[in-house]
Amino acid sequence: MKIFFLPMDGHGHINACIGLARMLRDYNHECTFAVTKPWINLIKDHEFAVETLHDPTVADDQDCLKKWGTFMFNLAYTFSKPPKEQIPLLSVPAYKSFIDYVKIIDHQLPALFEKLAPDLIIIDFYVTVPSIVKSGRPWILLYSCNPLKAYSGPNVPPSNFGLSVNTDPATSAELRSFLVDAMKDVKAEFDEWLKTKQIEPHPTALADISPYLNLYSYPTDLDYSEFGPVPDKWFRLDHMIRKVQGDPLGFDEAFFDRPGKKIYFSLGSMGGADVDLMKRMVNIMSKSKHLFIVSKGPFHDHFELAENMIGYKFINQMAVLSRVDLVIHHGGNNTFVETLYFGKPCIVLPLSGDQRDNGKRVEEKKIGRSFLPHSVDENEFLTAIDQLLDDQELIDRLKMIGENIRSSKSIELLNEKIKDLVSAK
Repeated sequence: MKIFFLPMDGHGHINACIGLARMLRDYNHECTFAVTKPWINLIKDHEFAVETLHDPTVADDQDCLKKWGTFMFNLAYTFSKPPKEQIPLLSVPAYKSFIDYVKIIDHQLPALFEKLAPDLIIIDFYVTVPSIVKSGRPWILLYSCNPLKAYSGPNVPPSNFGLSVNTDPATSAELRSFLVDAMKDVKAEFDEWLKTKQIEPHPTALADISPYLNLYSYPTDLDYSEFGPVPDKWFRLDHMIRKVQGDPLGFDEAFFDRPGKKIYFSLGSMGGADVDLMKRMVNIMSKSKHLFIVSKGPFHDHFELAENMIGYKFINQMAVLSRVDLVIHHGGNNTFVETLYFGKPCIVLPLSGDQRDNGKRVEEKKIGRSFLPHSVDENEFLTAIDQLLDDQELIDRLKMIGENIRSSKSIELLNEKIKDLVSAK
């Protein structure tokens, strides 16, 4: 089967699609990506075919993290704000950028479909892509975030607020109205453009789910079973783990020979844009007796690490996670599931969006801790690290969760499902 992957131009979305494509390739499917030039080498490193999308707003030789790194650097001040204050300042302009990207690439897609004749299209997008909807080909929406948004009902809290599954329905309703109001101007403009493409806009959302199938990656042990089974037209994969690369770790491997517990710290490809926050966390962790591997992020040259740390701009995360005792991360869904895949306890430091939902899930499922990184008390944070590393019952429970994820047959079930889907076309 020929499968066409179209991810948004962000590291998390690219990596999620790579993980899924790697798994589907094991079933002899031919996977081809369409990305702009800055991302081509990353795709080729995983030995996938690539088609080039042209974006005149981005230089061909630009670092793939520059666009969103600069975006987040300029808006890093919003990371410390509560959701209702942050969403108009961060989420609204982010969605404007997603829409701008769709407008740039949409007209380029029909020629690629004609050239490649894919049997199936898989997209990871937050907004409607008209040429996908009108292609006449089966397509799947890959939702590479926390899956709370897949569930619906008055008792389901809205995503991106970090709310408890027991949130009062009245509060949930109020926040859903807030989200609609915050996005109304962006949506109104996007709706008009969609109509010029002969697409009927969704009544409230910026993107429809696929009428064929929609995917998310989340371990069975953590999914939102409180709200019932996986919703209709959705499919849960227990993981979409990228292949562990044999490339250099990104630092001197002799670090693992030093005595003591090893902790991996990452605020994701974009969280490192908050340089002041990175400095704050490095300062706090410098007072710990443990050793830290730090993913420094796009502005790695703006701060120094302490004596009990090692790190670099990029860390070969998939090669490191199995070798550490604890992971401190931002709650992005890729890193969240990868940490659980290796059965590691974690501390989540959410900055925005669905990271808050994953942080709440960690607390509700009692598999780690979650703190607001800009305000967490130093002693509370360092104590939490020690407690998690000393909690053998927790460590054993996470090992079991990791074993369940690694032994999951969900990808086999998905493969059968997509074969049936394409055959029925």
